[in-house]
Amino acid sequence: ADHTKRMVEFYRSRYAHYGHGTPEQAIVGLGGQVFMRKNSQDAVREFRPYFDNAPVYGHGPSLEDFSEQTPLTVGSPQQVIERTLSFREYAGDYQRQLFLMDHAGLPLKTVLEQLDILGEQVVPVLREEFAKGRG
Repeated sequence: ADHTKRMVEFYRSRYAHYGHGTPEQAIVGLGGQVFMRKNSQDAVREFRPYFDNAPVYGHGPSLEDFSEQTPLTVGSPQQVIERTLSFREYAGDYQRQLFLMDHAGLPLKTVLEQLDILGEQVVPVLREEFAKGRG
């Protein structure tokens, strides 16, 4: 979070420095990997084997440590919503959120299920929450 906060602040300052507008007007985007199921226990149980065997994730920090240290969120749709909204605590208001869905060797069927959950249960709430306080 500290690294991301510094990078966003640097980007905003350079945006203003080069005359594009105020730092607050900079279009900021963040990214993060997600894996969701109806409840967090099912999400963790199903995703863990993919995490443990993925070249990018596996053989390093545990799933729990990696999730704590990075934007990876494995849990229920509500947990993904809450975690994503919490990024504003260190990035401020931001306008773009990239969700990495097809990671860790997940099968296509699972990725498509994830996209359905994201579109039906997560994105509508995030749109509503991010819109609050914007003019």
